[in-house]
Amino acid sequence: MGPLTWLQETVVDLLARRPGTHRLLLAPGFEPLRRRLGERRAYRTFERSARLVPAYRSFLAEHGAPRRLPRDPRRAVEAFAALPVMDKDSYIRPYSIADRCVRGRIPRRGVVVDESSGSSGVPTSWVRGPVERRASRELLRVGFLRTAAGLRKQPFVINAFSLGAWATGMNVSAALTGVAVVKSVGPDPDKIINTMREFGPDFTYVITGYPPFLKGLFDDDRLDWSAYDIVCAFGGEGISEGMRDRILRTAHSVIGAYGASDLEISIATETEFTIALRRAIAADPALSAELTRQDDYGVLPNIFQFNPYAYLIETSDDGELLITLTRPQNLSPRIRYNIHDRGHVLAIRDVLPVLRRHGLTDVLDARLLDLPLLFQYGRSDSSVDFNGAVVPPDGLRDAVSADPELLDAVENHRLVSYEDDAGDRRLHLALQLAPDRDIADRTDAARRLLRALRRSNADLHNAIRTCAAGTEPTVGFYPHRSGVFADDGATLKNSYVRFLDADGARTAGIDIQFTAERAG
Repeated sequence: MGPLTWLQETVVDLLARRPGTHRLLLAPGFEPLRRRLGERRAYRTFERSARLVPAYRSFLAEHGAPRRLPRDPRRAVEAFAALPVMDKDSYIRPYSIADRCVRGRIPRRGVVVDESSGSSGVPTSWVRGPVERRASRELLRVGFLRTAAGLRKQPFVINAFSLGAWATGMNVSAALTGVAVVKSVGPDPDKIINTMREFGPDFTYVITGYPPFLKGLFDDDRLDWSAYDIVCAFGGEGISEGMRDRILRTAHSVIGAYGASDLEISIATETEFTIALRRAIAADPALSAELTRQDDYGVLPNIFQFNPYAYLIETSDDGELLITLTRPQNLSPRIRYNIHDRGHVLAIRDVLPVLRRHGLTDVLDARLLDLPLLFQYGRSDSSVDFNGAVVPPDGLRDAVSADPELLDAVENHRLVSYEDDAGDRRLHLALQLAPDRDIADRTDAARRLLRALRRSNADLHNAIRTCAAGTEPTVGFYPHRSGVFADDGATLKNSYVRFLDADGARTAGIDIQFTAERAG
């Protein structure tokens, strides 16, 4: 690392540690400069990793890729974009943890090992060195303190993320202990309710957790929630605006973050502006067509803002996000890592003129950060194909959350792709009812659900209209943890997709209560 680079890293590191000085790093008008510095930082991190990380050296050699980039900036951009893409299958599983670390070894101290949820298979361990752990803590702390500055009472953080080896829960506790009262209880409604009763209404309770858990928590009538001041922070999965509105009946703000165990837990965050923009896009198909790829993916994107100095985010030819952690001190670098999430990035300066043209002054009046926007459409490997249409679980989530009766009664949902006895690939929309809840008219509810899905996903509408007779999608309502939901709760995160062969379908307990009408 040259002297100028060292000075740059030192200055940024010092400014990032406090909310007041961190604000200087995000000063308006400097987004193009932040992006250019972030690109150069990513290039230096690539060359350092190619030199010092044994697994990455082998990975580059296997793909015939260079270990240095051209000095000419324009050629460097092209060369970086041609580097091989890594993911869990091509890079994480083939190489040992030590070989994926700088200098091929795990340091004796200062390292924390996180574990992914295992929702896509066997859990994977991820090592974090001291510099990156401190940086993640500082980022969470700065974000919290920016939020806390507007709170009415002393903040009391209730950490309801899963605890143990999993990344998010432990990092939230470590980051916020120094700046707030924190109680880490995990996703346990009894402990949360008992804690709030014990400490009383003289705090602002900042409750962190997964969106379905937060919604279910506030449906619990053992506590008079109106007596408490509550804000919510969520992660782990996306949220529909219907579910956000439901949570906002109890909390006065609901803010999410985007991250992954494979990378870092807080790569991007929602802001007042991104929430207002997402709601505007949901209400205006013309605005959506200009800014999003909602028509391609059949789902309203989650929208976040991120710091391009810390993360270089590209989009592959298949529409998937490629993320480079630009920080050179990371113990186990990620260069052009494919998490298999669909998405794209837009510069804020390209979005604002579109909003002005549409007369969206209320969105423009929201508190704005001069940072690029990340549009994320969910995982590409979690969608189900039906008669040529791509059906994402987030689309089903949004349809359920937009229907008040379904939102109130349904605890979980699942896309089930299965083979029937005739050998046809079928699509089943499975809805798990919350304990002691039911739907008054299941046929009418199923029709409403399918109409909403067909409105939001034109490909699905056409696929139903043109599918072979007898292969139309079906809908089923299941009592709590029965049928295809018998295994619910077996993993840390909810499972929203299930693929079954003919034998598996016969034993899974698929309950077909309604069949889609082809005419729609």
